[in-house]
Amino acid sequence: MPRTTRSRNLDLIRWLNFGHENTAKKILRLTNANYLSKMATGDMDISDQMARDIESELDMPIGWLDRDNIDVIGMDKLEYEAWQAMKSLSNESKSALLVFLRTLK
Repeated sequence: MPRTTRSRNLDLIRWLNFGHENTAKKILRLTNANYLSKMATGDMDISDQMARDIESELDMPIGWLDRDNIDVIGMDKLEYEAWQAMKSLSNESKSALLVFLRTLK
């Protein structure tokens, strides 16, 4: 089974939690260490429900497993500064900015 965005993000979570065992302990209510490993390596699919449960158990935003977090980590200085500036905007302003940015493509 090929790696997916979800499996790559779950692998990232393992690194952020200082390893496989620490992560497995945090989501023990949902799955065991063996299944965690299979999901993180792409050998087992991560269902929509499991993705939402993992995010909830780890106090992460809904949809975190579905976005490209590796790309975010690799932001250059200008991209990071733009992201920082956007964070302080109201949701209405963010939506307007997104509409504008889509016209530039």
